[in-house]
Parts: sequence; C-alpha cells; structure tokens
Amino acid sequence: MTFWLALLALVVVPFGHYVVCSHMRESDIPRPPTVPFFFLFGTVGGWLLAVMLSPSGLAASCMVLLLTVAPIALLTSAIRLAIRPERSVYHRIAMWSGFGYPAALVILYSLLYFVTGFLKDRQ
Repeated sequence: MTFWLALLALVVVPFGHYVVCSHMRESDIPRPPTVPFFFLFGTVGGWLLAVMLSPSGLAASCMVLLLTVAPIALLTSAIRLAIRPERSVYHRIAMWSGFGYPAALVILYSLLYFVTGFLKDRQ
C-alpha cells in the first residue's frame, strides 16, 4: 500500500499537473492558471504523502501544512482567479477547487467535532 501511495504522490500527481499545464498551453488559454493548479495538485499530493507516512512525525508536519498553508494558498489563488476576466474551463475548475478546499475542511472538522461529541455523550 505504501508503495502505491508513494507512486501516486511522487509520480502520478506531478505528471497530472504537467499534463494539465500542457493541455492549457496547447489550447492557447489566456493567462493559464498554472500556479493555482500547482497548489491544487500539491495539496492532493500532500494528502497522499500524509496518509502514506502516517503515523509519524513527518506525517504530522504534512498535516500541519495541509491544514494551515494549503487552504490559504488555494483560497488566495481562487480569489485572484475570481477577480480576473478570464473564464475558461481551467480557470473555473481551479477557482472552485480553491474555494471548495477550505469549505471542505470546515465541513469535515464540524462533522468530526459533532461525531466525537456524540460518541462521548453515549459513553
């Protein structure tokens, strides 16, 4: 399992970013959102690395970055994309993914908070 997660995180995800960026170049997308996609693919790769390395201190370090820096980077890039006039499919995917990641973290945290509170009350 660890090998496959490492392969995904270190080979497939960077290759996926390369493929998306090359498709944007071939399609002549005006001001392609390469940096927002870098943040997005980096976040996915970071989650794969964190799962692969858990439980360890390095996994905890990855989680700290995924829960603090990644939402800020994705939200900032999404706001910048929302302000710009370009609206290709690539821009919209990067923008909504950037807005969705912090929202998904808040929803996940809320669910975990209520589930653990519910389980504590049942004991």
